Amino acid sequence: MRKPNRGLLAGAVGLAVGATGVGLWRWKRELLGDLEAGSELVTTEEGVVEVARRGSGEPILVLHGTPGGYDQALAVAEPFFDDGYELIAPSRPGYLRTPLVGDGSPGEQATLYAALLDELDVESALVVGVSGGGPAALQFAADYPDRVSGVVLASAVVTASDDRTYGVGNRALDAVLTSRPALDAQSGLVAALHRFSSDRLVGWTHEGMSTLDGDALDEYVAFVRTHPDHRLRSLDLVASMLPGTARLDGVEADEYWLRRLPVVDFAAVDCPVLAVHGEYDAMVPMDHAEYAVERLPDADLLRAAADHLVWVGPDADRTVERVREFAETVLSPTEPTNP
Repeated sequence: MRKPNRGLLAGAVGLAVGATGVGLWRWKRELLGDLEAGSELVTTEEGVVEVARRGSGEPILVLHGTPGGYDQALAVAEPFFDDGYELIAPSRPGYLRTPLVGDGSPGEQATLYAALLDELDVESALVVGVSGGGPAALQFAADYPDRVSGVVLASAVVTASDDRTYGVGNRALDAVLTSRPALDAQSGLVAALHRFSSDRLVGWTHEGMSTLDGDALDEYVAFVRTHPDHRLRSLDLVASMLPGTARLDGVEADEYWLRRLPVVDFAAVDCPVLAVHGEYDAMVPMDHAEYAVERLPDADLLRAAADHLVWVGPDADRTVERVREFAETVLSPTEPTNP
């Protein structure tokens, strides 16, 4: 038997690795180009904000989670709000093309969103805070009460959370895990699963976000896989976290502040608040929603039979309907009272 030509094998491996690297680079370049084409940069008195606007009608400001971007804000909001609303979806500081200028605190974000609404000539809006966007949504309502007609907290983080998106809490290991090559490789793998093994990716996504297990989890995942709208919502959420390198600055800023929550004065949030939260949420437990509702002056809680993605799954229609009813209530003009 002939011995393998080690030089030839090494060259083949090198070519394979190189081809993979080129393919990954092209995928990332194309994705970033598509993301850039779907948004605009708005210069405000507080800095530049990337924002996407969809629809027309009553304004709804949607603050995405961690990690995310304007694309995630749209992916989450579109199942909730149909015709008659304008979705205003900024990339929060450190995400995609919105630079992280300061420390990314909820207070700094609130000031930035007020300046954004000024530039867009929007007097006030319903504000939706999704997951890690919850603290900024509440802070905006507390600091600028005249600009916020109501708040929806969707699976929102409210109290201290020490979860890590990319790292594990070890400085040396995290330096590797959050390096550009590592994040690009991880993003490329997820993108490949998204394209070639999407059913498996749907299953892994809900398994990681749910406290369900066994037959109950299998039934939940089967529902999502066999209902095209719900399957697409799950896959869109995953896609809105890619590429990781374009969202890293925002993630690191968020994680710093999420460990220090709460920072908002709940009593200062005097607008109506609706919290919608999944009973099976493994990422942000129901305790967060309960904590907020107990302390906010005017708040209600919908407990959904769902995991972290409350707009997906067998109970999604009830959740979506409740959010729409809330939006109609807080955005409807008040009829003048006869003297």
